[in-house]
Amino acid sequence: MRIALAFFGIPRNSSICFPSIEQNIYRQLQAGCQVGSFYHLYEPQLVSNPRSGENGFISEANYRPFGRMVGSREKAGSCLRRWDFDEVKKHGDVWRDDFKSLSNLIHQLNSLHAVTALVVEFDPDVVLFIRPDLLYHDALPRFVLNACASDRRAVYIPHWQWWNGLNDRFAVCGRDVYCAYGRRAELMISFCLQEQRGLHAERLLRFSVDRAGALVRTLDMRASRVRLNGELADETFSSKHSMGRRESRFVLPMARLRSQFDKLRYRQGGTFG
Repeated sequence: MRIALAFFGIPRNSSICFPSIEQNIYRQLQAGCQVGSFYHLYEPQLVSNPRSGENGFISEANYRPFGRMVGSREKAGSCLRRWDFDEVKKHGDVWRDDFKSLSNLIHQLNSLHAVTALVVEFDPDVVLFIRPDLLYHDALPRFVLNACASDRRAVYIPHWQWWNGLNDRFAVCGRDVYCAYGRRAELMISFCLQEQRGLHAERLLRFSVDRAGALVRTLDMRASRVRLNGELADETFSSKHSMGRRESRFVLPMARLRSQFDKLRYRQGGTFG
């Protein structure tokens, strides 16, 4: 099995976050697998975010864990022209904060797109998309890797904070759908036109994976955002919170059923290949 780990975004507090990544993700990977680690990150910068209350500089020390990986760094800002920010803005400001959150979302989607291009060259069976600024509280269930390798359309996403779409914090994807997860920036305008609304992070993810025919599963892992000052954001990990009627009645129960089936199958000795 070939497993790719794809890191994207900004590493705010690697001294806090990366030990949890090593413990709960890297150490859960099966012996004998071929593992490739890739990243696209933004250069050290001043972070000023009124919504999160952050105001400070990202230090170079946060990039040290990525030194032996394959990847690149980019100066923030240039991607807005690449993805036609002005055109996206015409469809509305979902967060109503003068497009600040929309700009941050496009930066995230651009980072995902860039790291996915590196992952494609590795030709993986399974891809883990990992935000480096999260503290991961739980270990990755090992059966998930075999499940995604065997069902190439499988995508495991956290069961919490779907916001009428799908949680976009981190994911485990099979071969046939990881590009739908990582390259969804290409669908921003299509989403806005078809849905007749402004760009929305979680709904865009559902829009993209649905188009790819992905079969969603739920992941019980929890992870908290770590602020610049080292404090954890107040997260809600309940699947009852933030679910729309469609998700509560149809999507979530089906995703859970697939997960339980995988858990029974692969814990009883089913293997990839």
